[in-house]
Amino acid sequence: MQTVFLVLLLVAAVVVANAVYARFNQVPVAFLQIGAGLILSLIPLYQDFELEPEIFLFVIISILMFNDGQNTNVRKLSHQFGTTLSLAVVLAIVTIFIVGILTHQLIPEFSLALALALGAIITPTDAVAVSSITTKVAIPDEVMTTLENESLFNDASGIVAFNLAIAAIVTGQFSVWHGITNFLYVFVGGIIVGLIVGYVIVAIRIMLINMRVDTPSVIVPYTLLTPFVVYFLAESLGVSGILAVVATGLIHGVQSDRLRLTTSRLQIVMSTTWSIVASILNGIVFVLLGVSLPSVIKHLQQRDTGSVAVLIGLGVLLYLVMTLVRFFWTRFDLARIRAWDTHEKTRNAFVMGLSGVHGTITLAMAFSLPLTLNGSAFLYRNDIIFVAAVVILTSLLVPTILLPLTLPKQTVKVTEEELASAKAEMVTHAIQLMQARHGNNAGTGKVIEILSGQRTLDGRPKRSELSQLFDATFDVEQQTINQMVDRDEITPQAADKYMRLASQTRLQNQQTFFKRFKLFFRFAMVKWSLTKKARARRKAFRQYHARHGQERSELMSRHREMWQQMRAIDQQPYDAVLAYLSKTITAENQQAIGIVRRAYDERHRRLSGERDLQDVQNELLIEAFQLEYNFIQNQLANKTYSAELGNQLYEQISTDQLVYLQSVNTD
Repeated sequence: MQTVFLVLLLVAAVVVANAVYARFNQVPVAFLQIGAGLILSLIPLYQDFELEPEIFLFVIISILMFNDGQNTNVRKLSHQFGTTLSLAVVLAIVTIFIVGILTHQLIPEFSLALALALGAIITPTDAVAVSSITTKVAIPDEVMTTLENESLFNDASGIVAFNLAIAAIVTGQFSVWHGITNFLYVFVGGIIVGLIVGYVIVAIRIMLINMRVDTPSVIVPYTLLTPFVVYFLAESLGVSGILAVVATGLIHGVQSDRLRLTTSRLQIVMSTTWSIVASILNGIVFVLLGVSLPSVIKHLQQRDTGSVAVLIGLGVLLYLVMTLVRFFWTRFDLARIRAWDTHEKTRNAFVMGLSGVHGTITLAMAFSLPLTLNGSAFLYRNDIIFVAAVVILTSLLVPTILLPLTLPKQTVKVTEEELASAKAEMVTHAIQLMQARHGNNAGTGKVIEILSGQRTLDGRPKRSELSQLFDATFDVEQQTINQMVDRDEITPQAADKYMRLASQTRLQNQQTFFKRFKLFFRFAMVKWSLTKKARARRKAFRQYHARHGQERSELMSRHREMWQQMRAIDQQPYDAVLAYLSKTITAENQQAIGIVRRAYDERHRRLSGERDLQDVQNELLIEAFQLEYNFIQNQLANKTYSAELGNQLYEQISTDQLVYLQSVNTD
């Protein structure tokens, strides 16, 4: 029970760090997660906390590598296969040997096998970590693609080399020829096993789709179990479970079009689930680093007061060496990167060198070091973990400082064509789901009509423009009502009731954070409140009828008379508003006029007595807006849409919500 509680606290720390990063993204999220871990280390329960090393490879790395594989663009990978092989395998092996030999020479206490294990741990790069520190700068697309493809396979290279080095440490024997043949067997064998098992798993999933057994409760667990099954089978055969998992993920990526022949709801659930799982697991590793650092430093200081300073120097030196090796390898075209512009080769090579950021895999391998060696405590385990931590922190800090000085700032401009295309995709997605869920009844038809109106983007109005229009139409209503009172057509009391109703249609300026939050909360609660109010009204009428049958009839009669009076009053102001809108419409404000017109149409329909239909329509409209939000989140998670495009879509949905909300709960 205690272990479960500790793991839940790790997840909570990740959530808090991610929440802080969402609000203050100037600091890379990895640093925030490490900071959260440092805070957790103050809790007594975490002072001796250690997860079994096998958990990292089996539970964490296998899932992350599978997710990377299924999200890899196979077409781009095939075009850069030679480059990826050079960087992820050849460069990785060269770096491991350079780091291992250098470490062994500087610190003779580290055997060559142990030094090579350290090299295998700190060699893999992390494209996700690169993305987290480069949100403000524009990394060339060809460089980012190269980094992503490299990180997919050099993780596996590092893990295979790490396992061989650990085997050499345990047995005390190492043969170069045996090491090479074993490396090839484990490396190639893992890919072959992954391709075969992956093909079978994908075939079964496609069969389930064809049999219409593709509900989230079946497919989501099935897919989440895939990396565990593949890893276990590959390791049982003596080949690389990590490479097998990567190969299976690539098979899923190749078959993505066939796997998408299912419900949109399942696609959203799948994408969201994997995004959350990957984010949590990545975060847990960095939180664990923060949790473990105080204990690691304490043990090092107990053994030798100078150990910490020596290991910090070693970590910084190894980072500089690996950065220089990466720079020269790419600058002198050993990787044969054809996609790079010749004139920008030096700059790109410099970016490649700095972008050798180390993250999750490096930490996970360091933590997966055995706790004991030949029956006794692994003496240098804390040393390796500490050096790995220094390399990670240095690789995060240096590019955070230097890349903004080298690369231009990130400026993402969304064209009208991109926005129109994205808006059309979003609306079409919401309409298809609404039709699939509710059919083509009257309420759904009206909601689909409203959604279809969202596709128009020409002259998209600003909030200030809408606010001015609603102020103007409110003044028109006020003038009309005053004239009706002057002509003794209505009483001042009725006029006051009507204007209170009309004020709810007037769009208020929602620029402050508090007002935005208040309106969002109100919108989120509308569906719940509609149902609750309906139940409360029915209950109140039943109770009142049981006590005062005659009085209930009179009350209902007065209620009907009041609404009939409001309907009778509404016609003249409604006609006056429509006349004003028709008179003031231009090519520039056509979109804003249409939005204001729909708001008044909705209120007029509500006053016409179609209350039950209106309540149903409001609930459907809220559901439709939520589907649009889900669609945008899914596209952002898959990096199909840029953050700027997503923000513009969010802003437009928010504007539409503000308008249509005015006609909800007007009583």
